[in-house]
Order: sequence, then structure tokens, then C-alpha cells
Amino acid sequence: MRHGFLVFVLFAGCASRPQQREHLTSTSCDDSFGAPASFALDRKELSAKGASPALLRKLDRSAYSYFRTLSKQYELRTCAAFRDKRWHLPVVAIHADAHLEQFVVTPTTAGLEDFDQSAYGPAVVDLVRYASSIHLACREAKWSCDANAVVSTFFEAYRASLDRPPVRIVPAVTARIRAAAPGAQEPWLAWADGLMQPLASDREARARKGWVGFVHLQTDLHPERPATFFDIVRVGALQMGVGSALETKLLFRIRGPSDAPNDDLVVEARTSTPPTGKECASRPGHGGSLQPLMFMALLGPRMPDVAGFATLADDPAPEFWVQSWVPGYRELSISDIANASEMNELVVDAAHQLAGHFWERFPPELRAMQRHAQLEAFDATSERARALAREFADETTRAWEAFRAN
Repeated sequence: MRHGFLVFVLFAGCASRPQQREHLTSTSCDDSFGAPASFALDRKELSAKGASPALLRKLDRSAYSYFRTLSKQYELRTCAAFRDKRWHLPVVAIHADAHLEQFVVTPTTAGLEDFDQSAYGPAVVDLVRYASSIHLACREAKWSCDANAVVSTFFEAYRASLDRPPVRIVPAVTARIRAAAPGAQEPWLAWADGLMQPLASDREARARKGWVGFVHLQTDLHPERPATFFDIVRVGALQMGVGSALETKLLFRIRGPSDAPNDDLVVEARTSTPPTGKECASRPGHGGSLQPLMFMALLGPRMPDVAGFATLADDPAPEFWVQSWVPGYRELSISDIANASEMNELVVDAAHQLAGHFWERFPPELRAMQRHAQLEAFDATSERARALAREFADETTRAWEAFRAN
């Protein structure tokens, strides 16, 4: 009876009553596992949605920059392409926007970050997205880059990380990026101040009012920190990033442990993008502010010193999720990769992080089951995922060329 109940629960989200597994293809789940999605972006539509001239110039710059805006489209298309396999794709923690330039270096950590799109879903979403980024990056490389060989390295490392706990070797490029990143607090804080754009007075008043609730949360979580730790020194709008450039963001500079300016903290607040209902990855249509933070804990190399959620706008606006920045934080750029060896180190490290996290972050009782289910799913989808990644990279390049021409 317990096994029968479990099967019902697993499929109850797709059918109003228990059905034989072979007949489930006729349920409404067909319409909620991916959808057609174009990689073509319209310049006028982006401008109407608030895209700045600087963002449009970034998109014109390279097919890779253009690719960074397409995470939702990639997910929908990948889901649709594997709809026939959906009953055999286990639910796992996925990044959902994994690509080479999501590799982040701080003074003490390195690895894939930016978990605002993360969710529970099929691993093939990460496989296709990351492999496509390899193809696009190789086309921009100034050195000889065999994309198919690098993708093979990524896939082999991914499968090996499912089979046994991976042993991580930090990519060599990490040290070079860390050495080039600004480490001194004063110039870093000045740089962060320069990112803050003025807020309308009413919007700033709402943000400051909502911040009071965030302070209550933080002093409850960290009673060793007085409320004055979170006093706002400055707040402004933030327009940064490529894929997330159109999201609502605020940037706060807060007092920190003393009145000395050089120990102030910089804290970012962002809203989550509501799901469309067509994704094959599970994201809440309500709340959502804890979603990125939960996947930081599951998939990420670190947790922010200050993190939480806050209501910083009028209801029924969604809550903001909040994370502090680290001085010396730096995202990888494709131009940082000097040769094939460095590229291979990065993709192996990404595979270890994306595939191997469950060995440490999941309950011990589930690990053997996850290993079996994920290996089976990988072997059933990997060849098609490789082909789809190449196809998507080609289509992205054509869409970018058309975008740049208009």
C-alpha cells in the first residue's frame, strides 16, 4: 500500500485521478512540459521593456552575450525536446542557466553562481544550456578550440560525478582572476556606489520602509548584530547583468559593524521572475524569494554573509530576495580563458558542481537512489543533448546575426 500511495503522489500533480502510466501522455502534463520558443529577440520590444542602450550594445557585441538572455527559451525548448522521456527524468536540483560565464571568483571561493533561475527539474536542462555555451565560447576563442571535444569532457565529468563523489580541483584561471580583481575595500565601495542610480522619492521611501522588516528578520537570525549594523547609508536602483538586466533590482550600502566607512557592506535586492506554467522545472508561482537562496545552499560554493527576503515595494508586488556582495567578486569572461587546458578545467569543475552536489547536500537515504536514477537518465539522454546543444548554438548565432542587422 505504501508503494502504491507513493506512485499516486508522484503523478497526482499531472492527473486528477490515478491512471495507468502508459496512458498519462493524454493528460494536461503534455502542455506543461516545455513549449515552442523563439531565440529571436526584437530590439524595439526590449527597449519598450526597459532595456538600456548599454544593454543593447552588449547584445550586439557577441553571440555569447545574446545567448545569455535566452535562459527561459532554452529551458522551454529543451523540455519540449525531451517530452517523450519525461517520466524517466528524475527531479534534481538544477541551475537552469548554467554557462561558462556564470563562474564566479571571490577571495575565498570559486564556482558557478547566480541561482535566480534555479529549480527542481530534469538535469538535461543544465546539460544542454552549458554545452551550448561551450560551442558559442569556442567560436569566440582566440586559440584553437574544439567544441565537440570540450563538450565530451564536460559530459564525461558530469557522468563520473553522478557515479561517485567528485574530487574538486580548482581551475587554474581562478588564481589569475583573483589577482586581477580589486581587493581594497575603499575603491570597491566606490565602484559599488557608482552602480547606484537615483530612485524616485516615493520609491525610495517604500524601499526604506520595507527595509525595516528586513532588519527585524536579520536581528532575529543574527542576534549578535545590532539593528544599527543594517542602517542604510545609501540606496539606489541597479541595472546590471545581461540575462537579468530587465529584472527589478536595488542596491543598498549599509553601515556594517561600525561607523567607519570602509567596513560598510553592499547588499543587492532582486525580485524573482514568475514562472509561465510551461517550464519543466518546478518554481513557485507564489512567494519565490527564498528560491534562489535555497539553491545557493544546494548548488553553490558559498552563502552570502547577509541574506534573506524583504518587501520593498507596494503589495501585491513580489518579495525581493537579498544577498550581500563580496569585495573582490568577479565573474569569468570568455576572454579570461587562455587555452584548451583552462577551458577543460572549467567545464570539469562545472560538471562536478552541477552533478555531484547531491553526494553532500542531499539526505544520505536518497543518495544511492539519486545515483541510480540520474545515471539511467543521463545515459538515455546524453547523445540527444549533445546534438541539441550544437543545434541551439547554431540557431542562437543566426538569431544574433539577425538582431545585430536590425
